Amino acid sequence: MPKVLIIGDDMTGVNASAVLLARQGLTCATFFDLDTYDAGENQHLDTVVISTDSRSIDADTAYRRVDRAMKAVYDDGVKLVNKRMDSTLRGNIGAELKGILDNLPAGTLALVVPVFPASGRVCIGGYLMVHQVPLEKTIVAKDPKNPITTSKVVPLIAGQMQEQVGFIELSTVLQGEQAIAKSIIEQHSAGCRVIVVDATTDDNVKDIAKAAKATKLRLVAVDPGPFTGAMAMELIEAPPTGKGQKVLLTVGSVSDATRRQMEDIRLKYSHHIVNVDVLKLIDAGQRDQEISRVVQTLAATADQYEVLGVTTTCWECDVLDLSKLARERNTTEDAVSQQIAQGLAAITRKMIQELGPVIGGLFTSGGDVTVAVCAELKAVSIEIKDEVLPLAVYGRIHQGVFHNRPIITKGGLIGDDTAISKCVDYLLIKLSNESYAKKL
Repeated sequence: MPKVLIIGDDMTGVNASAVLLARQGLTCATFFDLDTYDAGENQHLDTVVISTDSRSIDADTAYRRVDRAMKAVYDDGVKLVNKRMDSTLRGNIGAELKGILDNLPAGTLALVVPVFPASGRVCIGGYLMVHQVPLEKTIVAKDPKNPITTSKVVPLIAGQMQEQVGFIELSTVLQGEQAIAKSIIEQHSAGCRVIVVDATTDDNVKDIAKAAKATKLRLVAVDPGPFTGAMAMELIEAPPTGKGQKVLLTVGSVSDATRRQMEDIRLKYSHHIVNVDVLKLIDAGQRDQEISRVVQTLAATADQYEVLGVTTTCWECDVLDLSKLARERNTTEDAVSQQIAQGLAAITRKMIQELGPVIGGLFTSGGDVTVAVCAELKAVSIEIKDEVLPLAVYGRIHQGVFHNRPIITKGGLIGDDTAISKCVDYLLIKLSNESYAKKL
């Protein structure tokens, strides 16, 4: 019996949303023809996905297709319905949402979170921005089938539905889940059954999902994928086996390029990245304690994040003068650099040992760090498989603690601001079909 029902106007779009749930370990299947759907034969599915192929047709026909899908699949066992919306507001969003709400009990609330931070789609002040450009000023606006004339989400949906639509601005979202929940309840009580919510990061999306759960209202998620994924994590009990979707980043490079790339990771992914105290890491009396601190901090909340990481710098002011440190310790810069790399490598090994197969793949940045990590993991070699981007290589570790598991290595000066994100995307795709037994 399905726990999640995804209905969208385009096959590619609904599949993109479904894969976010598949990464959580939920079984998903997309159906092309409602006439072939048999509830009895598909009781094993956690998620049923329906494409109504209705993006470029008239609103009335789109409504009828969604209405039919709801009547064919929805029952009381479904905990979450997603109206999968296009990330650039194309199609009959309002009509199709109305087709869903008309088949649900009175009082059901639709939360519209129209963002996909990993793809550069964010909502600020009710305006949908694509890579920092208002939607109506992008090339998507000139789509011959579905031209876009506005970047403002609230009036677009309100006009399509011919009803009041509420709005929660970013300043409220940034206050956290309690403030968001309060605003949801207030606007729902005032008669809004559709509320648009600003968001710019995956952390914002997670806070909105937690707030939505806290309201205890029956909800429809209206979004291009991330909000539905976050709601599923809140509402659906995780299966006994999960996907090996977590990527561990070990970043030793202190270049400006690497710091910008890590900031891009923070904006795009559900992440927990810990900044190691380098001075403690190279102090023999404090090294073990600092390694334990970082490992315990990351492991304590690992289930909540897709990307875990350890780095030596967040800001330019964090960069230490290795020459000065070497002089103070009567050693060489290379020796200090090796101590740092070995400390990061020890953290990597302990994380793998602590979390086991939950860590699906590794990313390392900086040559010294990569060598130290491989040595710490007792790897004999890396079997090279592919080039992710110039000078960023994908392979499989041979022998040792992380045998036959994927790794991407990249130089610290390599790539544009999205380089590490591209590597993480690559790993997540590789890991999306790999399962592991969860600890009970």
